[in-house]
Amino acid sequence: AGRLLLMICSVVAHRSAALLRVVDEVEVYFGCGCFWHVQHGFATLEISSLHRTDGNISSRTAYAGGREPAGGLVCYHDGNAATDYGSLGHAEAVTMKVPRGSFAEFAVRFWELCPGGARNDPQDQGGEYRSVIGLPGGIRSPLMKELLVKAGHTTLVEGRGGDGDTLGTNTVFVYDTANFKAHIAEAYHQFHNDMVESYGSEYGALSKWASKTKCAGDQSGGASGGLWSIFR
Repeated sequence: AGRLLLMICSVVAHRSAALLRVVDEVEVYFGCGCFWHVQHGFATLEISSLHRTDGNISSRTAYAGGREPAGGLVCYHDGNAATDYGSLGHAEAVTMKVPRGSFAEFAVRFWELCPGGARNDPQDQGGEYRSVIGLPGGIRSPLMKELLVKAGHTTLVEGRGGDGDTLGTNTVFVYDTANFKAHIAEAYHQFHNDMVESYGSEYGALSKWASKTKCAGDQSGGASGGLWSIFR
């Protein structure tokens, strides 16, 4: 009876700890130019710091900071202004769920990827590539304290939605995730090589954990051909 009670207590404690970890998570997003290399930066941090693997890695490329379409669908450039992320004023970003206590580490990684709010791919221009951060509560979030530690002389501005490019301005827009949520991008944009850097087959294989969207590119098999397959 004593052993059984001990086993029950152990199971309850394990489940309680797991539940607390989930409850303590915050959903945030970061963007700085093309979202491919930004996802790699955060996904590898999840692996090394949070010891996440496979489907537990939460970093996903996404579109954020724009208008909410009537049908709720936001997609890559597909010729349909009603769903096109650029037409809707969204920026490329990476959304993730991390423990509240680990946010500071992820904030540091953002500034490593986006020092002073400057992206490393200035050839990509326009509001779609502006530097963005999404926090619960936006610029008035309690998380701002950790975010500012490595911000340096960067100007953090409250995002209004559909904001313009930040190239050369040392500016980052901060959005309230309650008003400007992230829309996860197509599966073929997940765990992708960058334009100039290859991350290896092991990283690319993580794409099998990405869910397809209802966007035209996913429905037509965007990952299997076309321009983006060149960079796989």
